[in-house]
Order: sequence, then C-alpha cells, then structure tokens
Amino acid sequence: MSDFQHNIRIKTLSMVPEIIIWYASIPHIIESILHTHSRTDVKQMRNSLFEKNNFIFSFLSSEEIDTINGFKAQKKQIEWIGGRYLIKLMIQSNFLQNTSLDLINLAYLDEGAPFLNGFPEIPISLSHSNNYTTAACSKNREKIIGIDIEKIGKKPDAWFLKTAFTKKEISHLQDSAASIFKNWTIKEAYLKYIKKGFNENLHNVEVIDDAIWHNKTRINVDIYSTLIDNDYVLSLVSN
Repeated sequence: MSDFQHNIRIKTLSMVPEIIIWYASIPHIIESILHTHSRTDVKQMRNSLFEKNNFIFSFLSSEEIDTINGFKAQKKQIEWIGGRYLIKLMIQSNFLQNTSLDLINLAYLDEGAPFLNGFPEIPISLSHSNNYTTAACSKNREKIIGIDIEKIGKKPDAWFLKTAFTKKEISHLQDSAASIFKNWTIKEAYLKYIKKGFNENLHNVEVIDDAIWHNKTRINVDIYSTLIDNDYVLSLVSN
C-alpha cells in the first residue's frame, strides 16, 4: 500500500495484477478542493448550491455542477463530488495524462453502470460509503471489474438479511457484522461487474463461502476482499 501525492492522501491497493484500486477520505478531498469559505458541513441535511468558483481548481463540467445541484441532500452532493474527483484523477493519471480533469467525463448505461465517455473500453468502477470513496480501473481492456466499499456498522437486523440475502446465504453467514458486510460488498461488487446494479433481483445472486452463484449457476470470477482501518470492508470482483 502506498501514497499517491496530489495534494490529497490517496491510498493504493495492490490486490490484483493489472487492476488499480485507490481509496481516499471524502472529508479530506472536500477540504483540499474547496475554498475555505465554501467548505460545507457534511452532516447538514439540506443541499448547497455549488458554482465552479467554489472549487480551488476546475475539475467539474457545467453539466456535472448541474447534477450536483440537483441532489436534495448535501451528504449525497459531498459523496458524489469526492467520488468523481477520485476517479477523474485516476483516469488522468493512468490513461489521459494530457487531458484536464473537467474534460474527463463519465456517462451511464441504461441500467446505471458508469463508463468513461469517449473511452467505454476502459474498465472502471467506483463506490463510496460514509467517509471513504474508492475507484478501480484496469489498463487491460479485457478486464471486467466491480468494486464496493461499506462501513461496517452494527449487525444488520433480520429484515435486512431477508431483503439482501436468500435463506441459503443466511444459513452460511457467520454470525458477525464484519462477515455480513463482507458478503454484502461482494454481492454489490458483482452487481456492478454485470453492469446491472440493483436492477437485478438481489435473490438471484448468492454469495456462499466466497463463491458467487447467479440464477443457480456458479460464476467463474475472482473475488478479493480486504479491511480498511478495521472499520470498512472493500471487495472487488473481476474476470
């Protein structure tokens, strides 16, 4: 694990050959890219109206500013800004070194999966949870990836378990919050891997003993999970 210096503390995970994974603190990103008088209280519920001059340097297009201002909660705005900054910096550093950040834009497939506008063949994935955001990419254009990060909270209740997992999954889960959140991140990462997200029925995908079953068929994918600061679990699914 190493630091990448670009005025913010970005950590690099070397979990899988050919796949680059970064993660960073959202509050630290916000402190580093917003002018002091523009910094916001991430716990505030109401949204803020952002303009380009609120940022120390330009990295968002006018359309992206409009997207941010369309969110109703400031928490969503802050998470979106942090995640977008991280993945743009990753793309610039690894693929588009001569392109300014505000000209690097993401688009979305019909079912919500993001891709790099103009370069859809470059594999990317992103996620955020609480104070952390993470992004992944690969220089191998044949790779398919999905990444997810979650803060480990208290052990989920029975309603969540029945919603998120099948009876078979629940019977194989270890009785701990860390184990449950790990399985949940693997499932979310796989849903991103197939580019469907929550458009796919959660019960059609089962995570059992670190293997993934989709519509009762075992899927041949690689799964990697790791703890971050003992409070977060990050999982990657790749081909």
